[in-house]
Amino acid sequence: MAVTAPWLALGSFASGVGALYLLSRLRRHWGQPGAKWFVATIITMAVWCFTYGTALLVYDRTIRLALEIVCWVCLSWIGFFFVAFALGYTGRTAVLESRWFQSTALLPAAASALALTNPLHSFLWTGFAVDPTFGAAGATYALRPLGSLVVLMTTLLVGFGTLLVFDTVVSYGPLYRREAIAVGLSPLPPGFALLAWAGGIGPSPSLNFATLLFLPHIALDAYAFVRSDMFEFHPATRRAGERAAIDDIATPVAIVDVAGRLVNLNPAAEAMLDVEKRAALTDPLDDLLVGDELSLGTDRSRLGVENGERRREYKVQWTPLRDERNTHLGYTVVFQDVTDELRRERRLEVLNRFLRHNVRNETVVIQARAELLAAELDGELGEHAAAIDRAIGRLAESGEKARTLSNMGADGAVESVPLRDRVADVVEALEADYDGGVTVEISDDLTLQTRPVLLSVLVRNLVENALEHGDAPVAVTATVSGAGDEILLTVEDGGPGIPEHELAVLDRGRETDLDHGRGVGLWLVRWTATTLAVDLDFDTSDGTTVTVRLPDDRSAVPSRASAE
Repeated sequence: MAVTAPWLALGSFASGVGALYLLSRLRRHWGQPGAKWFVATIITMAVWCFTYGTALLVYDRTIRLALEIVCWVCLSWIGFFFVAFALGYTGRTAVLESRWFQSTALLPAAASALALTNPLHSFLWTGFAVDPTFGAAGATYALRPLGSLVVLMTTLLVGFGTLLVFDTVVSYGPLYRREAIAVGLSPLPPGFALLAWAGGIGPSPSLNFATLLFLPHIALDAYAFVRSDMFEFHPATRRAGERAAIDDIATPVAIVDVAGRLVNLNPAAEAMLDVEKRAALTDPLDDLLVGDELSLGTDRSRLGVENGERRREYKVQWTPLRDERNTHLGYTVVFQDVTDELRRERRLEVLNRFLRHNVRNETVVIQARAELLAAELDGELGEHAAAIDRAIGRLAESGEKARTLSNMGADGAVESVPLRDRVADVVEALEADYDGGVTVEISDDLTLQTRPVLLSVLVRNLVENALEHGDAPVAVTATVSGAGDEILLTVEDGGPGIPEHELAVLDRGRETDLDHGRGVGLWLVRWTATTLAVDLDFDTSDGTTVTVRLPDDRSAVPSRASAE
């Protein structure tokens, strides 16, 4: 039996060496959330193991008592360090840095002070004696109530920290589920050994096997944190992201239960409702809204909310909250402020109505009088009148294009459109106003599933731009792409080409005072193409060639384009 003693001490030393090895492997993660507290936990564990291993070899009562006191100091702090690690690792930094949690450090500090001074007052234990057992320097003493309370405090803290890590990691998905189970199981062996020793249970009450059973504890932690890099992808990131997703955004967000009662809301929602979060929790959300009524779970395109003397308009979206068992728990309610957007729409409606009626009517009057003057006057005055007539005509045409822009998207019906017939109708209407000719080379069997009105607008403005700025003739052709999934509609002229700065404006999507286009025709082309979800290619190397890539949605495969 004497041979047992060295192995019991060596087991404690092995646990200490394992703790140091774990620290060395986690060195690169020491800057991660909770890592410094994990380091403090492992260091405390290592000191405890080395100290108790040494104590098992020392029979001098004074030295043996001093070593036992050091073990009690480690016992006092290890639970606190582990809970701090669990709070930091799982992203609960607000709790970790709170005053009430920091004040809990007084408990292990007081326990350590009592342990260091126990020979003077015997508050933690009494009757210390060296008890040679199995060839080791065991120790017997009777725990006082405060001593048992210290052991219980450490056990509860470690258990609480374990639950934090276990619950958080498991609830955040299967990525580290097995590792989380390992973390949850790791404190059990030394924890049971500690409780057995404190309760006087076991083959030898004078020996504490907790340090020996730190070996499986360290092995499980190494599996979790070294093998799988749980410090590399930690729950603190997700918890911070969840907090930022609600608290840090400017959009009002409220969380309600199935009855519509507030469970959480972000600062933007507090400002919108003009309430304080603590006072508003558990109140029905609809009761806090001053203005329009909000029905539970019903999306609304517009909801008026009054705050003081101001009224804002919001678009409301409800998203059901469900757990892993698909149980309906409540809703996430997002309020999107559309007040400014609605104001802009109303201003545009007024401006559009003014342009469509007032300006158009006055333009008609001016153009009619200019035509009369041009017919009656001769020479230079007649030329001036004709120039006014042409300018007014262009202005009226621009107004019609602006009207087309304002109505874009209203014609949303998708139909089967024979491409050649549609292009031919557009070209025939344009040739009546222009001297230049247009050739159309499109096969009769090319059809599209598209919005015919918008397709006509697109073709008209491409051909019109070619007639106005290019050299006749203008060619409109259509072919099937090599892959057979697109119809390539091409409008080509021999003019000087669209200026690069106008193409740059289209690519950028906005104009400036110094960089803008000559009209709205190209904007109509771009926006119509965007609405139809088709691609445009401009080639200005030799004249202008515009290629529209139309998706080939025909039910039958067409033959390749042939000349008409």
